[in-house]
Amino acid sequence: MPRPVFDLVTARRWAITARMSLAAARDQVDALNVFPVADGDTGTNMYLTLDGALEHVRVQFESGRGTDRLREGLALIARGMLLAARGNSGVILAQLTRGLADAVGPEVEEAGPQDVAAAFESAARSAWDALAAPVEGTILTVARAAAQGARSAVDVGADGVAAVVDAALHEAREALARTPAQLPELRDAGVVDAGGAGLVLVIEALEAVLAERPVGADGEVPDWWSTQPLPAGTDAGDEDAVEVMFLLTGSDPDRAERLRAHLSHVGDSVVVAGGPEEFQVHVHLEDPAAAIEAGSLAGVVSDVRQTSLAGGTDHADAHDRSAPSSLPTGLGVVACALGEGVCELMASAGAVLVPSGPRRRAAAGQLLAAVRACEAAAVVVLPNDEDMVMVARAAALEARREGLAVAVVPTRTLVEGLAALSVLDPQGRLEQVVDAMTAAAGAVHGGALTRAERAADTPVGPCRAGQWLGIVDHGITAVADELDPVARSVLDTIWHPGVELLTVLLGGDADPDVRGLLARAVEEQCAGTDVEVTSLDGGQPTYTVLLGVE
Repeated sequence: MPRPVFDLVTARRWAITARMSLAAARDQVDALNVFPVADGDTGTNMYLTLDGALEHVRVQFESGRGTDRLREGLALIARGMLLAARGNSGVILAQLTRGLADAVGPEVEEAGPQDVAAAFESAARSAWDALAAPVEGTILTVARAAAQGARSAVDVGADGVAAVVDAALHEAREALARTPAQLPELRDAGVVDAGGAGLVLVIEALEAVLAERPVGADGEVPDWWSTQPLPAGTDAGDEDAVEVMFLLTGSDPDRAERLRAHLSHVGDSVVVAGGPEEFQVHVHLEDPAAAIEAGSLAGVVSDVRQTSLAGGTDHADAHDRSAPSSLPTGLGVVACALGEGVCELMASAGAVLVPSGPRRRAAAGQLLAAVRACEAAAVVVLPNDEDMVMVARAAALEARREGLAVAVVPTRTLVEGLAALSVLDPQGRLEQVVDAMTAAAGAVHGGALTRAERAADTPVGPCRAGQWLGIVDHGITAVADELDPVARSVLDTIWHPGVELLTVLLGGDADPDVRGLLARAVEEQCAGTDVEVTSLDGGQPTYTVLLGVE
């Protein structure tokens, strides 16, 4: 039997196999979420990253931009992963493939053991460098262990790429098994790290392809070059179909044709009419952001309109609605958010919105498209979610490669994002504005109130489904059947003598009883102080109440 090689066919089969593995395991990986709240989507994010990468490559082939060169093929897959990357884990997958593309020479037909080891090392290094405060016991630890295993195999003279991948997989599995001992929250929940588990699945897929093991029920791998669409991915939401129309300018017939081909794969009733530089675009699909992102890659998108095909309600798209028309030459802001109220607040402050939040994280390509749509001299990106910081930085890096001035303020919550927007100077210098916004966000000490989605062990004892949870600094600090003691506990934890402002962001499920109980708890907490209280209807999902003191 010939020795396995890592050529372009292997790379393509790896991407398809990894997608299949993540499709089968996405629910189980999602369930590894440490918190018993509806915020676990690591498996879904990794699956959608691979799914989007395959879609990107297929469209490139159909538009005549395919390749039979290993380095270019890997770069094409990596580009697709980057644009589709959701969550930190999705970005790391893109970095792994990008590292492999960078490691092989332009004329090399097969990657060698040294190339594969260098790819694992590049991915691990990029992932650790991308986070300001990396944590052991996460996907970062698993990525580093895989890199160390691959390098060790090369150092002892590994006989072929299969031996390097085997060593990387062995060390990755060992590191994953150790994650509960490295993070108390994993130990308390009795689970391994979700991102690390997903990465192990991806490495297992590569090992299986190199070993020529069957990967599906029938042992067949789909024909990569087929013009038939791959099985459609399952989106994280169950939205009704929407009619999307917009004006595309600054384009050309070739890019318009590629846009038509792409939209035909993600929707129907596609029309791209006009030319040679201006086109009217029409499509029916479930994810309007996908159409806008695709359009932004083909030119300048404007005059966006959406109509729900279920209810017939015509409304402006969030990108169009919130475009900061008053800032054509100053600073633009791209902000991630979900919830009608918080979106309106951020739009009124001058932000272009990208729908993103728990179980519906945006892709890096969507952020990149929004940055391009700002039409500003410089752009600030607010991820407003800890699991979107790396995605935002990946999108910003890609934008800077295109010559755009972009910076990320690493806001981890919606309250931090609002604080950052409150000090935005649209006509200021990018560096100074970023410093001011970062300081404003960093001055926020936040907490959250939500209900447990399932039974689990927490650092403060077991919880049952439906109980109230108090969360501070992304850790569960209180559990009770009633809201009142949990709210008071969170307020006491985040409070300090220098508090001047308390922001209360009410979620979509904050009913009158919740509002009344919370108001009383806040009133008692602030009694005898000069603290200013701002209560806002955010409408955000998952977290019934978000709190922030400054």
